[in-house]
Amino acid sequence: MVNKTPIRLHKEPLIEAVWEVRFTSTKPSVVDLLPGIMFPALKDKYPNIVRLPSADIPALIAEHDPVLRYVPKIRLEGGNQAVQIGEHVVSLSCRRPYSGWKTFSEDIRSIIQIVRNIGLIDRLERFSLKYMDIIDLDQPPSLSCLNLDLKIGGYDTHTRPVQLRTEIKEGDIIHIVQILSPAEVSIPGDSKKFVGVLVDIDSIRPIKENETWNNINQHLDDIHLSSKKMFFNLLTPETIDKLEPEYKEIQP
Repeated sequence: MVNKTPIRLHKEPLIEAVWEVRFTSTKPSVVDLLPGIMFPALKDKYPNIVRLPSADIPALIAEHDPVLRYVPKIRLEGGNQAVQIGEHVVSLSCRRPYSGWKTFSEDIRSIIQIVRNIGLIDRLERFSLKYMDIIDLDQPPSLSCLNLDLKIGGYDTHTRPVQLRTEIKEGDIIHIVQILSPAEVSIPGDSKKFVGVLVDIDSIRPIKENETWNNINQHLDDIHLSSKKMFFNLLTPETIDKLEPEYKEIQP
């Protein structure tokens, strides 16, 4: 007997995974303080400091723009992972090759522990887990790889250019699902270009007023499991088989 959801895919479609936490602070210029305080604890794994173009945006403008408010300004890089820091945001990203949830979640919890101990954050707003995958099994790309039936005015859209965005609520988690076909993706340091159907799932969990960093730790695996189920529900059985799934055997 096997689980219905694979534990991994040997033909890895993942392009990037991003964990993010958003917050507010009564202390000014958090983005000027956090990188310097965090770097000593992270320098062995993330030795390179990069100042992002968004750092040049005046603070007053960024603070009152709902999009710019959460844009990171500093990035600490190491290998295929990076910690990004802004005035109201800290995130950890992992590009292909994906290290797997066990390793990635351990790295996330390390970031949580460091930021929590600094004591600059007054109020947590939300945390999220975002996975971007590209299904490049068929050329030209076709939506037939997805568990999706989309027609417009009677016209089939499987091989037509499509941009789709929708929100699906599951308990306390909101999944923002975006599908783009055809999509072309390149990864820094890799000359190969991937062309296929892009599946972007951003799973968001708002943080209630009485919740703390402990709640993020407690619900981290929950949001990952929910995101994983959403992704595999979007794929047809044929697509999953082509991606060479591995299942965990369950003893009877």
